[in-house]
Amino acid sequence: MKLYFLNEFLGDISNIGIEGMWITAEITPSKNIVKFNDFFAAIIEEENDFEETNYNEEWLDDNNWYIMDDENTRKGIYIPAVYPDGKINWRWR
Repeated sequence: MKLYFLNEFLGDISNIGIEGMWITAEITPSKNIVKFNDFFAAIIEEENDFEETNYNEEWLDDNNWYIMDDENTRKGIYIPAVYPDGKINWRWR
């Protein structure tokens, strides 16, 4: 599986598991993910007061995030949580 933002490939996803409504996995990031690092850090930081105005409106639109499966089928997701240790969590839309 692959993570995309609009038409931008952000990484390969492997070792997928399910925990309730959440999908958990590992991500091997592409170089394209670097510009999102601060955004993902803000999303996962529990002590952070996430300020939407600090980020691109397109990044906040769930419709712009999706997973491409092994059959090249696009499956919509809510904004994923991507962690510095290579973990990723998301929910299907």
